[in-house]
Amino acid sequence: MKKKLKTKDYILLGIFSLLFFAVNSAVGFILTPFMATSAMPLISGGSLFFAATVYMIMAMKIGKRGVLLFLSIVTGLIYALMGIPLLLVFFTLAGVLGEVTLIKGDGNQYRNVHRQALAYAVFGALFGMGAYVTVYVYGSDYLTEMYDEAMRESLMQFTYSPAWMIGGFLFSFVMSILGCLLATKILNKHFIKAGMVR
Repeated sequence: MKKKLKTKDYILLGIFSLLFFAVNSAVGFILTPFMATSAMPLISGGSLFFAATVYMIMAMKIGKRGVLLFLSIVTGLIYALMGIPLLLVFFTLAGVLGEVTLIKGDGNQYRNVHRQALAYAVFGALFGMGAYVTVYVYGSDYLTEMYDEAMRESLMQFTYSPAWMIGGFLFSFVMSILGCLLATKILNKHFIKAGMVR
C-alpha cells in the first residue's frame, strides 16, 4: 500500500534535504581546487557519492513516494535563490525521472535499497549535468564572477566536450550507485540495528 507523506514527513524531508545540499556543497568545495583544472565533470560524482548516505537514510526512514522529488525541488530552490532559477526546473525533472523508477510496486519498493539506489543514480546522473545546462543556457558570462580567465577557459573546454559530458554523466551514475552501496552498509551496521530506520 502506497502511503502519502504527512506533516512529520515533510519536516524530516526539509531537514534531510538541507543536509544533503550541505554535504554535496562541502564535498564539491573541497574537490574543486584539486579537480577543476583537470576533471571538472567528475566533481559532481564525488559529491553525490558522499551525499548518498544522507539520501538513503532519508528514503529508508520515510519510505514513501515523493521523497526524491521533494529533495530535488528543495535543491533546485536553493540554487534558484542563489541566482540560477534554471536549475529548479532541471533538478525537478531529474527528481521526476528518479521517481518514475520507483512507480512499479505495492509500496514496499520505497524501502527497497536496490530500487532506491537506482532512483538516486538516475537522479544523480542528471544532477551532474546541471553545470553543463547552466553554461549552455547562460553562456560563459555565468562563470565570470566565480573564476579567473584561465579557469573559465578550462571549464568551457570541459563543458563543450562530448566525451567529458558523457563521461561525467556515467561517472555520476556509477558514483551514486557506489555511494548507495556504502550507505546501505552504514544503515545496516548503525541505523537499522539501533531501530532508527526500518
